[in-house]
Amino acid sequence: MIRTLKILIAIFLVFLLHRVEAWGSLSEQYNGQGGSLRQEAVTGLLSDAWMATVLSLPFWIFEFFPNKKSRSAQKLLGTLWVLLIGGLTAGHQGYVEFFKFQIIPFHLSYMFDQSFVSANGATMFNTNSTLIFSLSAGLAIWVRRSKKIKQKRRVATWLAGVLLAAITFHVLNIRWRVNWFVIEPLQANYMEALYSNLQKKPSLRAIAGDELAVFNQKSGQKDPLIPNAGEIPEGGYLGAIKTAIASRRSDSKPVILGLIVSESFRDIDTGPRPSDGKSITPTIDILRETGVKFTNVYSSGPVTRGGQEAAWCGTPSATDTSLMRSFPDLPIKCLPAELKDQQKIETLWAHGGDERFDSQLSFWKRQAVKNFILKADFPAEAPRTGWGISDLAIFDRAAQTLKTLSEKPGTEFILPMILTVTNHIPWALPEDASIDTKNFVAKHESHKTIKYFDEALDLFVTGLKEKGLWENAIFIITGDHGNLELPWSDRDLKDPLRWERRLSHVSVTLTGGIIERLRKDEKLPGAVNIFTAQNQIAPFLALLADGGSKQKKVSSYMDLPLFEKSPWPVASDLNQYLFLPESGIKLPKEDVLAGKISRTDGQAWLAATRYRAWLQFLYSKTAKH
Repeated sequence: MIRTLKILIAIFLVFLLHRVEAWGSLSEQYNGQGGSLRQEAVTGLLSDAWMATVLSLPFWIFEFFPNKKSRSAQKLLGTLWVLLIGGLTAGHQGYVEFFKFQIIPFHLSYMFDQSFVSANGATMFNTNSTLIFSLSAGLAIWVRRSKKIKQKRRVATWLAGVLLAAITFHVLNIRWRVNWFVIEPLQANYMEALYSNLQKKPSLRAIAGDELAVFNQKSGQKDPLIPNAGEIPEGGYLGAIKTAIASRRSDSKPVILGLIVSESFRDIDTGPRPSDGKSITPTIDILRETGVKFTNVYSSGPVTRGGQEAAWCGTPSATDTSLMRSFPDLPIKCLPAELKDQQKIETLWAHGGDERFDSQLSFWKRQAVKNFILKADFPAEAPRTGWGISDLAIFDRAAQTLKTLSEKPGTEFILPMILTVTNHIPWALPEDASIDTKNFVAKHESHKTIKYFDEALDLFVTGLKEKGLWENAIFIITGDHGNLELPWSDRDLKDPLRWERRLSHVSVTLTGGIIERLRKDEKLPGAVNIFTAQNQIAPFLALLADGGSKQKKVSSYMDLPLFEKSPWPVASDLNQYLFLPESGIKLPKEDVLAGKISRTDGQAWLAATRYRAWLQFLYSKTAKH
């Protein structure tokens, strides 16, 4: 018992050293403003003790054999085991990011946030982990109480077999479900985090020279990553918007090029409900009627970080290709960084959730964002849900900040991203929701949170108009991604691709005073139906912020701007498939990475080759990560 206890304490100390290092790095990263970090560090000690116990359990069987050889074997194997765990832990110090590594192996701190627990089914002590541990502990106690050596050995063999089978099948389960990449809500313990990090890089067959030649011939592109490496002429709808911006600049007021990203906001969630014809998004409906609605826009993946990066970085970011999560130092300039040399541009990132989640704050700081609205900027009594500050409070603070930035001398453009969090499982309404929204009769709770977002958006637009900011503004309102939940299941039961469309088909509305005037003058269409991707927003905004230039090189972007057709596929089903919305084709991701898509498949082969080029770039030796 003493020898096993020593091993347990040694592993616990390894975890503790890692936690201290991680806590120090996070505290420094957030300028020491992380009061909750202390709580997480303390509650995390329970996680360390639990995981150290699990990892030490196999060595208990040696305690039940009296001969010296077993004691020596336990000491040797225990030492090697501690060194192995210590090496793996130390080797991942570079992954010191919130919710990405072993700082909270079993997420015990979630016990203090029940709304987060109910929204993530694989946190804390999940059923499988509890059963495996209970069975192993039961066998260990049986070995301890057995009086005969033969029985001890037999039960000890069962114990070793159970642990070996649990580890083996757990690995296979991860391999089958998520292609060796475990998304963070599914990382229930230290070992799963290690699986994820150690197997982050997928098996990818490089694009051969003959493949590139065929791609160039079929697509007309020299580079698979750049749909148009030339110049976008001043003309069409884009030209009309740029001319209007130049006209508005004549009154010396800054132009706002804003982006509003609502959590899990799908295209199907707008407009009248099929049941009674009533709309839960009257504000969005009006903005779409007076602006431009893009009816065939798809998100690049099923995660919030992917939606942000697509819209502000122009990259096809998804679960395992996220810049902020996995490649923060990749030599890609997102919109704020690209425009930072223009001293007359102010940038703003407003988010009511935990800015440390996915290392969002640190990433946008590296990408040269100048101004922030964070959860810490609000008083403790501010309305909120388990996911963060209410939409109404965020919008109100954002309107005030935009007014302040507009009054800074010499400011020509303001580039804000406002990211709301209320429309998220478990769809809890904050206290500042109106009585009308709280009493709204809904088939599903998400109806209420969507209605609440729409309500908050109405007050935001009204506030901008009162402050004289709306007339000089262009806003893109979209969702980071959709969701697989109700309410609209009755509308798409016959659609074989309904899961992809639920998760990826998002709402995109181009609005603002400048757009409304152009629509009134019939210089812009009311609707755009061609296939469009989120990653077209970044080049679109970059072109609008390009001053009075009549032409703009877009070689730094991987997609064409809005109003143009996108050639990119969509990652779906936890990145297990690539989805081509226009043709309805689904491609197994493993086949795409292995280069197994036939060249005779035309559009599918082009999309697969394009995606392989993107991953090849991410994992190339020249990319810093």
